[in-house]
Amino acid sequence: MNKYFWLIFIIFILIVGVFYFMNNHNKSATVTIVNQKFNVEIARTSSEREKGLMNRKSLSTNAGMLFIFPSSDIYPFWMKNTLIPLDIIWINDGKIIEITTLQPESPQNTPTYTPKNKANYVIELNANTAKKYNFQLNDPVKINI
Repeated sequence: MNKYFWLIFIIFILIVGVFYFMNNHNKSATVTIVNQKFNVEIARTSSEREKGLMNRKSLSTNAGMLFIFPSSDIYPFWMKNTLIPLDIIWINDGKIIEITTLQPESPQNTPTYTPKNKANYVIELNANTAKKYNFQLNDPVKINI
Protein backbone atom coordinates (compact mmCIF):
# COMPACT_ATOMS: atom_id res chain seq x y z
CA MET A 1 0.00 0.00 0.00
CA ASN A 2 2.76 2.41 0.95
CA LYS A 3 4.50 1.80 -2.40
CA TYR A 4 1.33 2.73 -4.35
CA PHE A 5 0.82 5.86 -2.29
CA TRP A 6 4.26 7.17 -3.23
CA LEU A 7 3.77 6.25 -6.88
CA ILE A 8 0.45 8.12 -7.03
CA PHE A 9 1.98 11.04 -5.10
CA ILE A 10 4.90 11.32 -7.56
CA ILE A 11 2.55 11.17 -10.56
CA PHE A 12 0.39 13.89 -8.97
CA ILE A 13 3.44 16.14 -8.40
CA LEU A 14 4.55 15.64 -12.02
CA ILE A 15 1.10 16.54 -13.35
CA VAL A 16 0.94 19.68 -11.17
CA GLY A 17 4.47 20.64 -12.29
CA VAL A 18 3.62 20.25 -15.99
CA PHE A 19 0.41 22.25 -15.55
CA TYR A 20 2.29 25.03 -13.73
CA PHE A 21 5.02 25.14 -16.39
CA MET A 22 2.50 25.24 -19.25
CA ASN A 23 0.59 28.14 -17.69
CA ASN A 24 3.52 30.23 -16.53
CA HIS A 25 6.19 29.68 -19.14
CA ASN A 26 6.95 32.49 -21.57
CA LYS A 27 4.50 35.03 -20.18
CA SER A 28 7.23 37.66 -20.40
CA ALA A 29 10.12 38.55 -22.67
CA THR A 30 12.62 41.26 -23.40
CA VAL A 31 12.59 43.48 -26.44
CA THR A 32 15.64 45.52 -27.40
CA ILE A 33 15.14 48.43 -29.77
CA VAL A 34 18.48 49.82 -30.93
CA ASN A 35 20.24 49.57 -27.52
CA GLN A 36 17.25 50.14 -25.23
CA LYS A 37 15.91 47.06 -23.43
CA PHE A 38 12.25 46.65 -22.36
CA ASN A 39 10.68 44.01 -20.14
CA VAL A 40 7.38 43.09 -21.73
CA GLU A 41 4.40 40.91 -21.05
CA ILE A 42 3.39 38.71 -23.96
CA ALA A 43 -0.02 38.68 -25.63
CA ARG A 44 -0.08 35.58 -27.86
CA THR A 45 -3.69 34.47 -28.03
CA SER A 46 -6.52 36.44 -29.57
CA SER A 47 -8.10 36.97 -26.14
CA GLU A 48 -4.79 38.19 -24.67
CA ARG A 49 -4.29 40.51 -27.64
CA GLU A 50 -7.85 41.82 -27.34
CA LYS A 51 -7.39 42.62 -23.64
CA GLY A 52 -3.92 44.14 -24.07
CA LEU A 53 -3.25 46.83 -21.46
CA MET A 54 -6.92 47.55 -20.74
CA ASN A 55 -7.77 48.96 -17.30
CA ARG A 56 -4.13 49.49 -16.31
CA LYS A 57 -3.61 52.66 -14.29
CA SER A 58 0.13 52.77 -14.94
CA LEU A 59 2.99 51.05 -16.73
CA SER A 60 6.49 50.86 -15.28
CA THR A 61 9.33 52.64 -17.04
CA ASN A 62 10.89 50.38 -19.69
CA ALA A 63 7.96 47.97 -19.46
CA GLY A 64 5.33 47.18 -22.04
CA MET A 65 3.37 44.53 -23.85
CA LEU A 66 4.44 42.52 -26.88
CA PHE A 67 1.70 41.34 -29.22
CA ILE A 68 2.67 38.26 -31.21
CA PHE A 69 0.68 37.56 -34.36
CA PRO A 70 0.58 34.31 -36.35
CA SER A 71 1.59 36.06 -39.59
CA SER A 72 2.41 39.47 -41.03
CA ASP A 73 -0.75 41.45 -41.68
CA ILE A 74 -2.42 44.81 -41.03
CA TYR A 75 -3.33 44.86 -37.32
CA PRO A 76 -5.33 47.91 -36.15
CA PHE A 77 -5.15 48.92 -32.49
CA TRP A 78 -7.67 50.76 -30.36
CA MET A 79 -7.71 52.23 -26.89
CA LYS A 80 -10.96 50.75 -25.54
CA ASN A 81 -10.82 50.74 -21.72
CA THR A 82 -7.22 51.96 -21.87
CA LEU A 83 -6.42 54.44 -19.13
CA ILE A 84 -2.86 55.46 -20.06
CA PRO A 85 -1.39 57.01 -23.22
CA LEU A 86 0.72 54.56 -25.23
CA ASP A 87 3.30 54.43 -27.98
CA ILE A 88 2.40 51.66 -30.38
CA ILE A 89 5.28 50.30 -32.45
CA TRP A 90 4.67 47.90 -35.35
CA ILE A 91 7.53 45.51 -36.12
CA ASN A 92 8.13 43.31 -39.12
CA ASP A 93 11.18 41.22 -39.95
CA GLY A 94 13.08 42.61 -36.97
CA LYS A 95 12.63 46.29 -37.84
CA ILE A 96 10.31 49.11 -36.82
CA ILE A 97 7.86 49.80 -39.64
CA GLU A 98 5.49 52.25 -37.94
CA ILE A 99 5.14 54.24 -34.69
CA THR A 100 2.17 56.13 -33.31
CA THR A 101 1.05 57.52 -29.97
CA LEU A 102 -2.54 57.08 -28.83
CA GLN A 103 -4.28 58.82 -25.95
CA PRO A 104 -6.60 57.05 -23.48
CA GLU A 105 -10.24 56.46 -24.23
CA SER A 106 -12.62 59.25 -23.27
CA PRO A 107 -16.43 59.18 -23.05
CA GLN A 108 -16.57 60.96 -26.41
CA ASN A 109 -13.80 59.07 -28.23
CA THR A 110 -12.15 55.66 -28.45
CA PRO A 111 -8.91 56.27 -30.36
CA THR A 112 -8.04 53.73 -33.04
CA TYR A 113 -5.22 53.46 -35.52
CA THR A 114 -4.73 51.26 -38.56
CA PRO A 115 -1.14 50.98 -39.78
CA LYS A 116 -0.23 51.29 -43.43
CA ASN A 117 2.11 48.28 -43.41
CA LYS A 118 1.98 44.62 -42.43
CA ALA A 119 3.57 43.57 -39.14
CA ASN A 120 4.05 40.35 -37.21
CA TYR A 121 4.74 42.00 -33.82
CA VAL A 122 3.50 45.09 -32.04
CA ILE A 123 4.89 46.54 -28.83
CA GLU A 124 3.04 48.97 -26.58
CA LEU A 125 5.14 51.24 -24.36
CA ASN A 126 4.48 54.33 -22.29
CA ALA A 127 3.66 57.31 -24.49
CA ASN A 128 6.67 59.33 -25.68
CA THR A 129 9.12 56.46 -25.10
CA ALA A 130 9.85 56.29 -28.83
CA LYS A 131 10.51 60.04 -28.88
CA LYS A 132 12.63 59.87 -25.71
CA TYR A 133 14.95 57.26 -27.26
CA ASN A 134 14.66 58.69 -30.80
CA PHE A 135 13.35 55.46 -32.34
CA GLN A 136 13.10 55.66 -36.12
CA LEU A 137 11.59 53.57 -38.90
CA ASN A 138 13.86 50.63 -39.81
CA ASP A 139 15.56 50.63 -36.40
CA PRO A 140 16.50 47.06 -35.44
CA VAL A 141 14.37 45.20 -32.91
CA LYS A 142 15.54 42.07 -31.09
CA ILE A 143 12.90 39.95 -29.34
CA ASN A 144 13.96 37.43 -26.68
CA ILE A 145 11.14 35.12 -25.67
